[in-house]
Amino acid sequence: MKGFMTELSKKVDKASKFLLIFFFVIAFVATVYQVFSRFVLQSSIVQKTLPMVDFSVFNLSWAEELIRYMFVWIVFLGIGIVYKSKEHAQVEILLHYLPEKLKGKLQVLIEVINSAVFLFLIVYGFSILKFTSQQISPSMGLNMTLIYGSVLVCSLICLLHSFVNILNLVVGKEEKARIVQVEVANENPHIG
Repeated sequence: MKGFMTELSKKVDKASKFLLIFFFVIAFVATVYQVFSRFVLQSSIVQKTLPMVDFSVFNLSWAEELIRYMFVWIVFLGIGIVYKSKEHAQVEILLHYLPEKLKGKLQVLIEVINSAVFLFLIVYGFSILKFTSQQISPSMGLNMTLIYGSVLVCSLICLLHSFVNILNLVVGKEEKARIVQVEVANENPHIG
């Protein structure tokens, strides 16, 4: 089970990275287009040069909303990626001063607390989605569950990564103990 969950965690992380990059590219292109259409196509120089062309039709009213929603998804996908790689902000002072026996237990406790938070977000994420299912975005006409769903997706991703972290801490500790027993048995063939 550990191998399956670890592999699933890696695949979800890879898919999250791909989606994050894809959404970032969409947001970047839309931002560059909005800047170009507003400040170049609608500039006084272009208006005087081509007075017969109405460049305001090139200004997309929904692009700003798209950019905003892409950044929402980028942030929440990024949370899962950072959680997987353990690069999020942490307070580690207690971990540094604890004896080795207690460090592993504290790490498991931290992951269990994180899992509880993610479960809380999943439960209330569904409530938010039910509430927002009747809301439509003003410019794009999107159902807002597509946007608020980022919280739920992020929580599911982080819960998966947290579960794998717990498995690695618990099963990894057992595997280390078995390796030590085998090494001791190999060093002392007369024991046992």
